[in-house]
Amino acid sequence: MSIGVWKPASSSVLDAATIRVLLDALQGVALETLEGLNAQTFSDLAWTVTQDKRAWAQAESLTPAELERLIRFFTLAEQQWVGWEAGKRSSVIALVAILKSQSAFEPELRRWIKQHSDNRYLPYGAAL
Repeated sequence: MSIGVWKPASSSVLDAATIRVLLDALQGVALETLEGLNAQTFSDLAWTVTQDKRAWAQAESLTPAELERLIRFFTLAEQQWVGWEAGKRSSVIALVAILKSQSAFEPELRRWIKQHSDNRYLPYGAAL
């Protein structure tokens, strides 16, 4: 009797180099939509959309503009690309927390996230 298929945990680690790859790939992209970006280009990085706050510790040294770029990307990718669904495990939550710790999370960005996502956990995570 079979009850499912075992999948090993991902061995990928979110490090500064991976974050830099993401930021470099997003350089010069407006990020109001994902127009001009191909999901296939980012397929090897889809696992990054569900990384928690501990995994994003490397991002604490990023500028507010870089953090916002990642927040916008993950918000749009989760909404528009198949396989990027994250729910309460969304990296947006961790990145918003870092931006808040830098006192740089603006109400306009919160409104933008809400307008571009149907993930009820964004931008702050679960209530409890």
